[in-house]
Amino acid sequence: MRFFVALSLFLSIGLMTIQCKKQQLESSVLSESLPKPKLYLQREGKGKRGTIVGLEPFLNQFSYATEESFYSSLRLYFQEAKDNEAIFVDRTIFVLPEYIGTWLVVTAEDKSIFGTKTMLEAMEELVKQNLGSFLWHYGFSPSYSTDHLKETLFRMKAWQMTDRYQSVFSRLAREYRVGIVAGSIVLPHPKVVEGKITPTDGPLQNVSFYFHPDGRVDDQIVRKLFPIEEEKQFLVEGKFNENPIYRTPLGKLYTMVCADSWFPEVYKEMEESEAEIVVVPSFVAPKDAWGQKWNGYNGYANPKDINPKDIGTITEKMAWKKYALLGRLKDPDVKLGINVFFRGEIWDLTAGGDAFFQMMGKPVNNLVKEEKIQGRLYVFSL
Repeated sequence: MRFFVALSLFLSIGLMTIQCKKQQLESSVLSESLPKPKLYLQREGKGKRGTIVGLEPFLNQFSYATEESFYSSLRLYFQEAKDNEAIFVDRTIFVLPEYIGTWLVVTAEDKSIFGTKTMLEAMEELVKQNLGSFLWHYGFSPSYSTDHLKETLFRMKAWQMTDRYQSVFSRLAREYRVGIVAGSIVLPHPKVVEGKITPTDGPLQNVSFYFHPDGRVDDQIVRKLFPIEEEKQFLVEGKFNENPIYRTPLGKLYTMVCADSWFPEVYKEMEESEAEIVVVPSFVAPKDAWGQKWNGYNGYANPKDINPKDIGTITEKMAWKKYALLGRLKDPDVKLGINVFFRGEIWDLTAGGDAFFQMMGKPVNNLVKEEKIQGRLYVFSL
């Protein structure tokens, strides 16, 4: 059916490929539009072995306008860590939030996209600017989801997103000689082939990569196991017993992508991996969701250990504290657990949340005081 829809659109337009000539944002406009966040840094621990640095950079759509703007928006935080002597060469790991790479879908696109007011308008403009490619992928690429439009957008831009994601994080890893848990990015069932992240014709997944201090991307990929209801419309879950354990200079590292940190079976897998560091890149939107009433598990039945009286009573923040990392991480072998959140305003999509930490089996207070445009760094010495 999608084939005939796409074909009829091709014929009605009278062109088999339509590609608008893109006009980039002027450098002066881009410079003025990038966020100018106040930086907050919290330090914990007295170890000398190395550091884990959790980043919650404040980003907007202009942060993704070009590869260089994405790089410079993140480099600000890496340099802040270096200036505060929080980086040990080859013995520091940075942890970034979920979806940090996903908005690369608009990178190097026409400036008209960045002039729109809403996410929906921006995506509509993205389709217009890439109509030929969009129609081709819509009609002829394999589909695994109910939201074919969103699936097509990400499939259409997968190679460009992949190249820029790997380029920026490899560059930062080499420049600062650090390991990086590079948040997550939406790609069609990617693989790492001869050192290069490579999209395939498979279903879209929410995936996380680890970059070594020499800039090399690890060939093992973390795939989100429990996509929430909104994600299920265009993403496919990963499989148990396939997510890796990364061997780092600071110990074995296990990654849970956002909602995965809410499920007891994920902690069982983590314990079997003998992890010493657990990181959770997360995304919560809108930003005021933190103070709203919690509605229970999103997209799945509530586990048996959930108190039904909490549903509709406690806040989203309280639920994260009780039923995610802080409430479920009991393994005495884990030296550090850290949960960081995406922060920013991507058109009309706002995202927030406050990081959670557990060090040597004990929760660590997040001392941050909320400010409107604020980037955060959390440094843990092991």
